[in-house]
Parts: sequence; structure tokens; C-alpha cells
Amino acid sequence: MRSALTAVLIMLASAILMGMGSLGGTPEGTIPKTEENVKAKIVDRAGVSTELSSFSMDGKVFLEGRRGEGRMNVLFHDLKEVSFGQVSGEDVAADLLLTSGSRHQLKVNKGTVFYGDTGYGAYHISAGDVSRIVFLK
Repeated sequence: MRSALTAVLIMLASAILMGMGSLGGTPEGTIPKTEENVKAKIVDRAGVSTELSSFSMDGKVFLEGRRGEGRMNVLFHDLKEVSFGQVSGEDVAADLLLTSGSRHQLKVNKGTVFYGDTGYGAYHISAGDVSRIVFLK
């Protein structure tokens, strides 16, 4: 009797814990919904170039990073290109070229995730693995 009760409790606990795997976050194979359709070409550190629509940074349509001791957000539609430098600790240096022609530098968390739709599948990549992003009009 005791072993049957133990087996039932283990099966019940397993069913509950397996069901929790679908809680929270973006489901595999999907990208976050955004209020505008940003198009971008992303080049990873291996040199592979991928064109994306519905491009976002953790579901947002702006680049977020640290500038000195403060935080700064730059809307994607104000950006022409972002070049990423070497990873240093938890950050990666980002050189921003704005559509106005001015340049600015930010430090972006290397674990920040960029998402997009390739037209044949969902795409995501961590900021630490990106070499360059070119925003397409």
C-alpha cells in the first residue's frame, strides 16, 4: 500500500512540474509582438548576415543601454546602424550611428536578446553575439 501511494505521489508531482515548464517568457518559435514593424539586418560575430522584420530588443523597439552612470533609450527609427565591440564583463560596447549622422556610445548588457522574423522562422540572438545591426527603411 505504501509503495502504491509513493508511486501515485511521484506521478502527480511529475505531472505538475512538467506543466510548469510552459509558464512565462516568449514561447519557443515565436517573437514578441511590437507596435511597429522594424526591419533590420543583423550580422553575428561569425559573419553571418540575417534580414529580419518585426525586429525588437526584448520586445521593445528601442535600444537600451548605459551611458556613463545613466541609462539611455534610443528609438530604432532614429538609428541607422549599431556596431558592437568586445564583450567586457556583463556588457558589450555599442557604437550608435544615428540617422542624423551623429555618433554615440552605450554599454548594452551582453545577455539582452534581439528578436526578429526571417520570413521562414523566428530568430533570436544575445547582444554579446552580435557584430552589427543595420536598420532598413
